[in-house]
Amino acid sequence: MEPDTITAFLAIGSIIFIGFFGNTIFNKFRIPDVLLLIALGMIIGPEILGTRFDIVTYNAMADIDRFKDIFLSAALVIILFDGGLSLDLKTVAASMKISVLLAVSNFVLLALAVGASLHFIMGIDFLVALALGSIVGGTTGAVVIPIARRMRIKERTKTMLIMESVITDVLVIVATLSLISVIKLDEFSIWAIIRELSVKFLVGGAVGFAAGIGWLFVLEKLRNQPLSYMITVAALFIIAAVVELPPISSSGAVAALAFGLAMGNRRFVKRRLTSLSLTTLSDEHIHYFHSEITFFVRTFFFVYLGLSFRFSTFTAEHLVVGVFVISLAVLARKLTASLASRMGELEKSEESAVFALMPRGLAAAVLATLPAVQLAGLDVWSDDLGLLFLNTTLVVILGTTLLATIFSFMTERKIDRKQRTDLRDSLMNNLQKDVDDIEDLRPSYR
Repeated sequence: MEPDTITAFLAIGSIIFIGFFGNTIFNKFRIPDVLLLIALGMIIGPEILGTRFDIVTYNAMADIDRFKDIFLSAALVIILFDGGLSLDLKTVAASMKISVLLAVSNFVLLALAVGASLHFIMGIDFLVALALGSIVGGTTGAVVIPIARRMRIKERTKTMLIMESVITDVLVIVATLSLISVIKLDEFSIWAIIRELSVKFLVGGAVGFAAGIGWLFVLEKLRNQPLSYMITVAALFIIAAVVELPPISSSGAVAALAFGLAMGNRRFVKRRLTSLSLTTLSDEHIHYFHSEITFFVRTFFFVYLGLSFRFSTFTAEHLVVGVFVISLAVLARKLTASLASRMGELEKSEESAVFALMPRGLAAAVLATLPAVQLAGLDVWSDDLGLLFLNTTLVVILGTTLLATIFSFMTERKIDRKQRTDLRDSLMNNLQKDVDDIEDLRPSYR
């Protein structure tokens, strides 16, 4: 093998090992592995060890970045499919109201706050500043799903957080693209945005769910055939691609989630649609194999985020703006979580979990460089704004992921304390009841 190939093999193997140990640490100590993987990416990146030891050089990163959109889109599709497999339809229906409330209110509040602040403080055109607010305005399923699924919170809350992340992933993409079009064409139509969002969610979800139901019957016909799971992955990517094409022009991410949701609820499908047994699809089998693929994809996704950091391009202004945006994100998250709790849609004990899971990630990483390409040459844009958008977005991704890690760990500790307190109180109550029973029986012995 060539030296570059040997180095790549060593790097890939080491990343998988570290991802495995990070996953083990999470299971044992409830500390998410996200930051460990991002830090690994920074360390082996070209600005620390990558160039020095010829691990990941600038040229290698340039080659990787050529396939960035493909890799990140594939990661999102696989992770959302995995999330859909684990969701229950009844729980999804019950949590949809609060999911939409959290997603829309948090997105709008943060996007407007960032847009107005950067416009009045830094003098950036309001719509351009609003585009940055839109890019960082939503949580990401790539981080939320693996953390939420392992937290010891109610299933309804887990489902709500997963659905919120899916909704905001689409919101971020549609709103950012719409704002860029408005800036370029100087035309704004709220109805066009609403129509676009409706197509993304309703049509994409319907097509993905129908395809998932159909695929259950295909798997029934493929009973006892090898590689049935791998052909399911092939069907997933085909569905995600087809819904993006005209005339559907919907969201592949939403379709992937709905595809997984249909396949993960085969008992519902059997009860409502058919008398076939649909027993050849083993839940354990498909979850096992897909969890392996999801682990591989998400491990390299977070390492890639670390590789994307370019410390040499950062300025004090970028860091200050990034920290300021993170502060606004924390405030917006706190307000929306408190609102949901006060409306009675969210129990007080679950509010801290909702507040904790605020990470930005995949959609923001994909869109961070888009304005520099689309708005180049316009009076409202400059090369300095391009660096500001990219570096601020990276700071926000890292910062909110760090906060999500810390706050989710604190939430788990709080759950541990509550469980210990409840157990102690239960034991004391049972002991007191036994003592009272003995006291009640004592006169009869006399």
